[in-house]
Amino acid sequence: MSEWIPILVLPNLLLREPIGDGDIAVTPVDDNRIADAVAEHPRIGKFLDRFADAFGDPVDPSVLIIRQEATEAYRNTSAIAGFRDLLAVATIPNARALQITHGGGMGAPVWGETFSIYPWMVDRHGNDLIGQTPAMFGQHGVDEFRGQTDAGLPQFTVEPYAIDRPVFDEVLLRWHRRFGGDEASWEDRALFRSLNMARAAMLMPGGAEYGFYDVGRLLTLWISAFEILLHPGPGGAIGEAQVLNVLDSAVWLDQRCAALAANVKIGKHTTARTTASELCHRMYALRNDFLHGNDVRVEQLAINDVPFLLLASSLYRVALVKFLNLRIPAIEDSANEDAIVRYIGTLSYWKDPQRRHEKAILKAAGIEKGEK
Repeated sequence: MSEWIPILVLPNLLLREPIGDGDIAVTPVDDNRIADAVAEHPRIGKFLDRFADAFGDPVDPSVLIIRQEATEAYRNTSAIAGFRDLLAVATIPNARALQITHGGGMGAPVWGETFSIYPWMVDRHGNDLIGQTPAMFGQHGVDEFRGQTDAGLPQFTVEPYAIDRPVFDEVLLRWHRRFGGDEASWEDRALFRSLNMARAAMLMPGGAEYGFYDVGRLLTLWISAFEILLHPGPGGAIGEAQVLNVLDSAVWLDQRCAALAANVKIGKHTTARTTASELCHRMYALRNDFLHGNDVRVEQLAINDVPFLLLASSLYRVALVKFLNLRIPAIEDSANEDAIVRYIGTLSYWKDPQRRHEKAILKAAGIEKGEK
C-alpha cells in the first residue's frame, strides 16, 4: 500500500520540488510518492495526465498528498484549506513585494487563484472521479475527463526560494497544533481564520469585466484579515488604533521603517506613528469609503504609483510576523568560530523576506534609497 494518499490537485500551480513536511505536502507530479500511488491506482495517473490549458497544451498539475498514517483530522476540509491558505500567504506577498520594487513578481504568483483546488478528484478506491462544490455533486469516469487550468490565469511556478520560509515553517507548526485533534486555542483559530481571509483578499478583483469597486471589495477583506488576526479574544476589542499599534511595535531591519515620522489622526487624537501605520491608516479610510458609499476616486487606490491592493500583503506580513513573534535568534556569547559561521549562514533565512517587504513599504511611502 502506498504510504501517501493523493487528496486533490492544484492545476494552476507548477512545482519543481515538494513543499511540506512528513505528514502533508504539495508535490510535482513526478514525485516518487505520486508514482507509488499511481502504481497502486493507475486511474490517478490517467487523471493527472489529462490536464491542459485553454488551448489544449498539456500542463502538469501539483498534487496535495497526506501520509497514510497521519491523523484522520488532517484530511478534514478545514485542515486542507488551512494548509493551502498557508502556502498562498507564504508565497504571494513575496511576489507582490517584488512587483512593487522591481515591476514584476519574477515569475512567481501574485493572485490567489494560483492555489485554487480543482473540484474533481479520483475517489479513495481509485475508481471514479468525484466532483463536489457548493453548486454540484457529480460522479464520472476518468476516460471522459478533460482537466483545464484557469482560462484567465497562466500557470505559475513556485520555486523553493520564492517561499517566505520563516512564516511558512512557523505557521506549519501551528497548523499541526490547530488541526491535530486537540481543542484549538483562540490564537490558533484566529490565525487560520485570518489566513483564509487574506487568501480571499489576494484573489483577482474579477475577470475581463473587473472594475473599480471590485478592488474596493478586496481592500475591505484585507482590513478584516488584519482585525481577525489581532483580535485579543472573547471580551476584547479590535479596531484601527489597535492594528496600528501592532505595526508600530514591529521589529525592523531598516530603521527608517521604525521611525515615528508620520502623524496619524484617528477621531480626535493625533499620534506619531511609523510609515507602515500611516499607509495602513490610508487603507482603513479607503475601506470605510467603499463600504459606506462615500465618494472614492481612482487615484486614491495607489500611493506613489504603488497600488494598495499589492501593498496590503506587505503590511499584513508585518502584522503576521509580530503575531507569530518571529525574531532573528541571538547568537550566544560563548559561540565558537564554527557556530558563528553557521549563525551568519542562517541570517539570509530571516532577513531576505523582511527586507523585501520593507523595501516595498518604503517605496509606497516615497522614501528613496539612502534617504534618511
